[in-house]
Amino acid sequence: MRAYTFGQLLHVIELGQTAEAADGERRMQLLTEGLVWLNGPYAGQIVRVQGYLLSDLWTIVEDESSAAPSEERIQWQRRRLEMLENQWFDQRERRFERTGAKGEIEGSGGHGGAENETV
Repeated sequence: MRAYTFGQLLHVIELGQTAEAADGERRMQLLTEGLVWLNGPYAGQIVRVQGYLLSDLWTIVEDESSAAPSEERIQWQRRRLEMLENQWFDQRERRFERTGAKGEIEGSGGHGGAENETV
C-alpha cells in the first residue's frame, strides 16, 4: 500500500474510498457531502483540516463496504474534472486579459518566447 501525506490524500482519494492513518486508529471516508470520520470521538462528522492531520501518513483502503456505486463515482469524477478544467480556463482568460500579456507565459518574466507575439 502506498502512503500519502494529507495533502496528497486529498488529491488522490475518490468517492467512496476510505483512508486510514498509519497508526491504524483513525479512518475517514470521502462521501458526496465531504470527507467524514468513520471512527473515534468525531465519527460521522466532517473532517476539519487541522495541523495534526498534516504530519500524518495515510493509506487508501478500498473494500466492498467502502466502494461507492460505480455510476455515482463516475459522475463525481466528471464533476471534479469539469471543475478543474473551468479553473484552468478562468486562469488562462485572466492571463490574456492582463495588459501587456501578449504572448507572455505566466511566471516566465517575459523571457523565453515573449518576443513572438502570436498566440
